[in-house]
Amino acid sequence: MACHPRNLSRVDSLLQVAASSRKNFRTTKAEEAEDVYDTLGGMTTKSFKTVDGVTITYRTVGPADAPMKILCGNGLGCSTAFALPILKELQKKSDVGSKLEKIQLVTWDYRGLFDSVKGTESLNTPFLSMRDNANDALALMDELGWDSCDSFIGYSTGVQVGLELAAMRPGKVGSLILLNGTHGQLLHSMLQPLFRIPTLGDSFHYLIALMRNDWFIELVKPIVMSHAFVFRVFLFKPLSFLTGRDYEWYGLNYFTDFFSYGPVHSVNYLKYPHMLDCHSAFHLLPEIKAPTLVVSGMLDVLTPSYHSYEMASRMPNCELLVKTWGTHFVLLEYPEEVGTRIEEFLRKNGRLDWATTKEKGSRHGK
Repeated sequence: MACHPRNLSRVDSLLQVAASSRKNFRTTKAEEAEDVYDTLGGMTTKSFKTVDGVTITYRTVGPADAPMKILCGNGLGCSTAFALPILKELQKKSDVGSKLEKIQLVTWDYRGLFDSVKGTESLNTPFLSMRDNANDALALMDELGWDSCDSFIGYSTGVQVGLELAAMRPGKVGSLILLNGTHGQLLHSMLQPLFRIPTLGDSFHYLIALMRNDWFIELVKPIVMSHAFVFRVFLFKPLSFLTGRDYEWYGLNYFTDFFSYGPVHSVNYLKYPHMLDCHSAFHLLPEIKAPTLVVSGMLDVLTPSYHSYEMASRMPNCELLVKTWGTHFVLLEYPEEVGTRIEEFLRKNGRLDWATTKEKGSRHGK
């Protein structure tokens, strides 16, 4: 179904209004982010082309000659912002100056999403698999001149990408930090916090398949964008007020970004739940020897915590942190505790206390 030109102009106007609204309340948080990035030498954005012609956009924070290399796998619909609580906690430490200058953090937009849409317009859905994304991570490390990364931090979708990467090429990943994710078959556990309900996952497949159409997105887009303030006032603001966390900033970003990067991005976004459900690393968990920290919340209904317990029980070198009152956003709800635990984990397994870049200069190439 084609969208009438009059509707297109209305949608564009709504997008501008929503973007303006988002900009007004984002200012303080954006300034905080810039302060953190500036501490590490600023953020740079670059891109490269994969062997199958997809342009992958990636962002780096921190000096290129930093001895510790951290690769971040985002959640579906997230960007570099998810790493901010981690960086902010590191920034609070007394030896922050000497510590942050030793870290280079790199994240990328998954193929078909955000600024990595180019080249995926004609690709079939199977080319959005977790293995393809893991191969993109390998290609990114090659692009950066890294022989390996000291740690892979994955949030939500990034957990499955990280598990696939560590299983495929164990020598490329020094350690894993897995936040609020699953080992596979996402839809067959989503919204099933206590136990898996037979056939519910199949129902989610049919529902998402219905939504994965241009006509549906064109129908919903003006409704959502013109009512962005409803989500802000009645959902994200109360959550932020009750918890003192940044739900408002992250939440409205998430909703509006779904529509703000074009129809290819939106359709691909809805393909990813299918690919996440088709993927499973459960049988590979005992083979992943890298030191691993798994973080979850008991109230996480999107990626239930029993996935975390299953990963911890099957991975031979795994630590587990579960917050009783944590949801899918444990990193936002408990930034101090999770940030400290991540720092301790990196210190123990990632040698966060390297004294100079020279000590490790040859390991990562460039």
